[in-house]
Amino acid sequence: MSKQSLKTNKIDELRGKTYLLLESKTHTSITAKIITWLLILLIISNVIAVIIASEQDYFLYYKQAFITFEVISIAIFCVEYLLRVWCCVEAKEYQSSTKFNARVKYFFTPIAIIDLLAFLPFLIALFFTIDLRTLRLIRVLRLLKLTHYFKGFNIFITVIAKELKSITAAMMVMVFLIIIAASLMHSVEGTIQPQAFGSIMHSFWWAVVTMTTVGYGDVVPVTALGKVISTFIMLIGVGLVALPAGMLAARFGEELRERKKKPQCPYKRCVIKWFHRY
Repeated sequence: MSKQSLKTNKIDELRGKTYLLLESKTHTSITAKIITWLLILLIISNVIAVIIASEQDYFLYYKQAFITFEVISIAIFCVEYLLRVWCCVEAKEYQSSTKFNARVKYFFTPIAIIDLLAFLPFLIALFFTIDLRTLRLIRVLRLLKLTHYFKGFNIFITVIAKELKSITAAMMVMVFLIIIAASLMHSVEGTIQPQAFGSIMHSFWWAVVTMTTVGYGDVVPVTALGKVISTFIMLIGVGLVALPAGMLAARFGEELRERKKKPQCPYKRCVIKWFHRY
């Protein structure tokens, strides 16, 4: 075997091990668990740091510590992202693609975009001026990186994907009713309360608050006809807003039942049998 082939085999072996440590859900080595929990701890620590740093007095007092922690976090997230892009070719869904095409496909996946947003804006901020509040918001979005490690997020995403058409239809109906409600209240209350209902656009706030049954009470109809219309809109809103929630709850139940029916790994079966025995 030539030196070039030997070198290639070592690189492939290293890439495979890296994939198992970062991406494989079945790898149970101590090293993989330590890496996973350290990354989870880093993500949570970043969010806590953002919350504390939003208090100006704390930020000014511990400014150097916050900056140091942020630089270390960005470096770790950047290395993690590059390693995930490098080893993604080991995934089953990319086996039929070339390495370049596999990495391009992975680059545009939602989870890869989330990983990229964890550090890219701060590298851009080194050369361009970005609002500090925007950077803080992006740092809080690092919580989304936890989707790598918790199955609950995957179930939620799966449920949303399966019910997307139904939820979109329900939301469209709600939007249509909000427009109709805003138009009705503008024609009924527009001349009496021009500040609140002087235009259909002004009436949107009342229509959304009423349709979702939040009812802040900052904008209310004063005419008898306006109150009658509001009553019907609130009654319709009670059932309509609950519709997407009902769809998601039903799909969650179905998804959980389907996953329970799937064959379990031998280790889990042994544990379950042991608990039943004792």
